[in-house]
Amino acid sequence: MKSSLLIVVFSLILAAGICCAGCTTAPPSGTSVSASPPPAQQAFHSPTGAELNETIARFDTYAENARQEWNVPGMAIAIVKDGRIVFVKGYGVKTAGGTDPVTPDTVFQIGSTSKAFTAALAAMEVDSGRMNWNDPVVRYVPDFQMNDPWVTKEYTITDSMAQRSGIGDHWGTGLPMIGFNRSDMIHALRYAVPVSSFRSQYMYQNIPFIATAAAIENTSGKSWEENLQSRIFTPLDMSSASASYAAFRSAPDHVSLHTVGVLPNNTVGPIVTDPNGQFNNVSYDFGPAGGINADVKDMATWTIFQLGNGTFEGKELISPESMAYMHTPRTPMADVMTDSKSYYCQGWIYQELNGSPPFYWHNGETLGNHAMILFVPGENLGIVILANEAGPSLPDALALSFYGQYFGRENTDISALYLKQFQETSGALLAPKPARPVNAAPPLPLTKYTGSYTDDLYGNAIVAEQDGNLTLRFGKKPITLVLSPWDGNTFASSCLLLGPQGDGKVMFSTGPDGTVRQLIVSPLFGTGNTRFVRTGAG
Repeated sequence: MKSSLLIVVFSLILAAGICCAGCTTAPPSGTSVSASPPPAQQAFHSPTGAELNETIARFDTYAENARQEWNVPGMAIAIVKDGRIVFVKGYGVKTAGGTDPVTPDTVFQIGSTSKAFTAALAAMEVDSGRMNWNDPVVRYVPDFQMNDPWVTKEYTITDSMAQRSGIGDHWGTGLPMIGFNRSDMIHALRYAVPVSSFRSQYMYQNIPFIATAAAIENTSGKSWEENLQSRIFTPLDMSSASASYAAFRSAPDHVSLHTVGVLPNNTVGPIVTDPNGQFNNVSYDFGPAGGINADVKDMATWTIFQLGNGTFEGKELISPESMAYMHTPRTPMADVMTDSKSYYCQGWIYQELNGSPPFYWHNGETLGNHAMILFVPGENLGIVILANEAGPSLPDALALSFYGQYFGRENTDISALYLKQFQETSGALLAPKPARPVNAAPPLPLTKYTGSYTDDLYGNAIVAEQDGNLTLRFGKKPITLVLSPWDGNTFASSCLLLGPQGDGKVMFSTGPDGTVRQLIVSPLFGTGNTRFVRTGAG
């Protein structure tokens, strides 16, 4: 009997946070998750020969129809089977409103699917004898420090890539927007207050992968980028691959970046990002967690390598033992798992469900592209989907749909399910902003709020009066929020550069003498509510 794919879809929606492999519910309590190998392979029907060609042809049509329904400008798809690329194609255009087509040679940003490359470099360091999986990160990165001294001492290379740090989901994701470099972000981890105990719960993170890369740089004597080029890109002949925004821009065949926004006709759709935009380098600031560029053919080669147990064209780059370690489940991604089971490994997610073979996957999103890789070791099968718009989870939906179609599962129109959820969430962009309360209390005279404030993580901030409002300016690369009176000591914040991400609230509080003592900014750059203490009047 065919089993439904909807079970795993809902699991993946949770695991991926729709856009970038993200949040889910808590696993069972405990200190550490024991690693266990995938179960013994069952016999599954899979298409071959003419049947495989027909399956791919149906999927090809399905994928293009879905792309048009989602209004994603362009994408590229590659399918690998038994060590070779059996299908590769570009769809749509590189830039919304343009005519230049996406081809198999078009370069995309691959976002968090970069994490597996960092894990591979760590595996190579382990194979070299210069590092062990259970070595503490602080041994190689002296400035690494978690909020709890015991966690600092115990936090291992494995922990840094298993998403079980105990700090909040996606903590610090926006820090590069205000000038934090990789060293700054590693230093910032000490200010991240845990939301769960260490190793007890899945919480998706980026910054720990930067710490892993710093350890790799220490033991290898080469930068993360140099290691990528010499140890992965060159041996795999990934000639399109790079790890900087300059390289992305200089690639002769590359997509534009798009985000979801309100179009002139008051509908939601892809908005082309300014190539010189202030935040275009953010993915590369996160480099080891999300800063690689490549075309779909090179990503197909990378997938073949993952399926090849560390060997490519007869040459071993990673030992089978280290490949198995990277692919071994570490952290449960839900506290109740029945028909579908998912675990974070080392830069990969392992998914197991009844009725078809287990698979590995990871998605990724930058501020303008979205990527998805899924592979099935038991079938020597994989698919890569790259799209040139951030927000829509079309690549995720298509990868799951292909998996379902290939193994003959029911309910394989995953695109329709994902699209419905995307339309519901993106429709909020068309909603009017909340109005100021009718009976709002007036603020204090604005000069009572002006002055200097400070926070351990963000440093100094300045509140100033401007055109009947306040401004709040802070950051290593300063950014300015405009604060408009809302209700008493609460102000509505906005930021032209950040768009909707800059909308929030800033709440000032006073001491017993009535003077303003501090301000709290509602969820800020992925670090939760942030409290700035006043240090001087304006």
